[in-house]
Amino acid sequence: MQTAAEELLALGAEGLQLTPGNAPTEGFLEDLSRRGVPVRTHHGFDARALRTQVWSPVAECLVSSDSVHPPRDVDAASPRWHARVEAGAFRDLTLETMYPGYALGTGEALQRAMDLGLRLAVDVSHLHLQRAAERLPDSVWRRLQDYPRIDEVHVSANLGDRDAHLPLTPDTFGLAWARERLGAGVPVILECYLHRLSHDERRAQLDLLRGSP
Repeated sequence: MQTAAEELLALGAEGLQLTPGNAPTEGFLEDLSRRGVPVRTHHGFDARALRTQVWSPVAECLVSSDSVHPPRDVDAASPRWHARVEAGAFRDLTLETMYPGYALGTGEALQRAMDLGLRLAVDVSHLHLQRAAERLPDSVWRRLQDYPRIDEVHVSANLGDRDAHLPLTPDTFGLAWARERLGAGVPVILECYLHRLSHDERRAQLDLLRGSP
């Protein structure tokens, strides 16, 4: 965790998203706090483990993160999760927009989420997958862009076939809107796989996100 954090902070990043998958470092969160590094925790992040379970079989959220994925359609939690959403649950959670195969993975599901006033983390790469699968109507995308309960935005690119976390390009779907949200003070998180890029390529990604010349 510490090694990955130091490499990202050396780029001039304004903060870090802490996600599952890195080997723990003793005192990691305490160190970031002492240094005043802004962080947002995501999904099954645990400072003491590679990952942890997010949803119980009865759709209880088992983590305390700033944003979480909703369950997959095949997860044991899925039927109960949908029932609980309709009953008014999870209003204090920020739920990420997903792609087909997950809750919040279609335009119809996003429409209902907005009707219910759910707090959302909008992942534009996931929305691109919905569009490629012809599951996200333009009308829902337009409504989502103006939805007032967006707590954060995630950006990366893909080819429309899988969530590949590719580097941004100038014509990446949703990038212009993400820049607008960034300018409005919404946390925007670059989620391309930076570990596959050189230091200069990583800096270029941040410049592209910020709209720097």
